[in-house]
Amino acid sequence: MSKITQLVSWSWQKHQMSAKQLQTRGNIIRCERLKLLNDPPIEWSKIRRHNFLVITGDGGTLPADVAEFKKWGVDYDLYCVNRSMLFFQEQVDYWAAIDSEESVWFTQHVNKEIEKFKPILRHTIGYFPGAYDIWWEQVYPFTNDFQRRVFIGNTGYFAVLTALHMGYEKIILLGIPMDQGSHWYEPEEEMGPNWAGLAFMQWIDLKIKFPEEADKIRSMGGYSAFIVGQATKEWASASIR
Repeated sequence: MSKITQLVSWSWQKHQMSAKQLQTRGNIIRCERLKLLNDPPIEWSKIRRHNFLVITGDGGTLPADVAEFKKWGVDYDLYCVNRSMLFFQEQVDYWAAIDSEESVWFTQHVNKEIEKFKPILRHTIGYFPGAYDIWWEQVYPFTNDFQRRVFIGNTGYFAVLTALHMGYEKIILLGIPMDQGSHWYEPEEEMGPNWAGLAFMQWIDLKIKFPEEADKIRSMGGYSAFIVGQATKEWASASIR
């Protein structure tokens, strides 16, 4: 075999690299754009039921966030990330997971009670027919992958990128505080994810580099609200331009 690729620590290393390239310090690339792999491309205007999208995560604030948001009386499409889909007994439009191999079983055993009107469209990174419906890949900002590690971030961030690609005009985050609190399905005393600085940097980059798109996003609370903005009833109820 002329080309061998293996995973070495934080980077992909190609053994046919020159000595100069091997000595070059590796760098980390944060995912900023996604490319749809489905062929033919999906006509999102025929998929969206509303232009307002709710994205839900597994943070401990999910029950309170959902209860508060539903008081606002806004029509919405529902996009659940990871286990947050188990919280709902209503129509779910989309579901996302980026740990594809580990979540195949979960996505194949969806509770049919929440598929009352149409199947849930399942998003992931990579090509996984059967277990998922919509496949994405990162748009790399470089022409080779020597000594680079691509950081995709958390699934909530991935869901936001896909939602922007799908053309939603308003996106609200529920249960995505990005703190170290427990998940909604765990006791409060449990410690949640220890988010790395790179995860926060991705959200901040989205706010800085793509302000028009970031302005479509609000969060119900936590560090994500600090970055993209606090969701309010007035913002959610205002007419979409």
